[in-house]
Amino acid sequence: MQAQVLYVGELTKKDKSIRGAWHIEQRHDGAVLVLGEDFKTRSGPDLKVFLSPTAFTSLRGSNAVDGSIVLGELKSTRGEQEYAIPAGLDLDAFSSVIVHCEAYSVLWGGSQLNAADTAIDR
Repeated sequence: MQAQVLYVGELTKKDKSIRGAWHIEQRHDGAVLVLGEDFKTRSGPDLKVFLSPTAFTSLRGSNAVDGSIVLGELKSTRGEQEYAIPAGLDLDAFSSVIVHCEAYSVLWGGSQLNAADTAIDR
C-alpha cells in the first residue's frame, strides 16, 4: 500500500533544542504526522504536538496554541513516532507543526508546513 506524503519539514528550535525531519502522510485509514528516526529534543513537562494556523516565524510561547489543534502528548524525546490527525481536518487551514509545553507556555520548536508530492511504500 502506498501512502501519499502531503507535507514535509525539519524541526527547528524556538526556545529549546529540537531537531529532526517530519512528514504528514495520507494513508488508507487517515492522515498521520510522523516524526522521523532523527527526531530529538529536550525533555520537559506537558509537551504536546500541535498543528497551528500561524506561520512558524510568527509563533511564540504566548500565542502558540491560539487556534491550534493538539495531536497528542509527545510520546518520546527521541526517535520515530506517529500522531493521528483528526478525520475531516482541513490541513490547508494550518501553517505549522509545533512542540509546545502547554503548562508553562514555552514553545520548544517546530516547522512550517511545506507541501510535498511524494508516494512512499508502507
